[in-house]
Amino acid sequence: MIVVIEPGVAFKWFVEQPLRPEARALLEARHELVAPDILVADMAELAWKKAVSGEITTRQAESIVRSIGLPAFISTFVESARLRGRALALALQCGRPVHDCFYAACAEELSAPLVSSDEAFLQALALEDIAVRGVSLARIHELAAA
Repeated sequence: MIVVIEPGVAFKWFVEQPLRPEARALLEARHELVAPDILVADMAELAWKKAVSGEITTRQAESIVRSIGLPAFISTFVESARLRGRALALALQCGRPVHDCFYAACAEELSAPLVSSDEAFLQALALEDIAVRGVSLARIHELAAA
């Protein structure tokens, strides 16, 4: 199954955080994991923030940034230029940052579920009846029901 993931999920593949087992289960289930190409920059930003705050080491940050582009993690990157118009429209509709909406636009384009660790984002999409099947990382078992 094709599954779109966002940075909050992907980061848990590398660092011990709440819901890490659920995030790692996505890798073990052998889903085709897809994300907009901005995921690489998002992961670098997140790794930098965590390193600067002392939550992870510089070496861990470098490893995360080096590894996120490997096919073992993300099967396909969708060009963000292709998603930008829809991402803006979704952001205007649901009141969330355009940046977040690239992930929803990607899921919508691929007719794939969006797995996110951001419950508020998924709720905003649902409240506006946006045609994206949002699955909270905490409820990852719901993917099997699809």
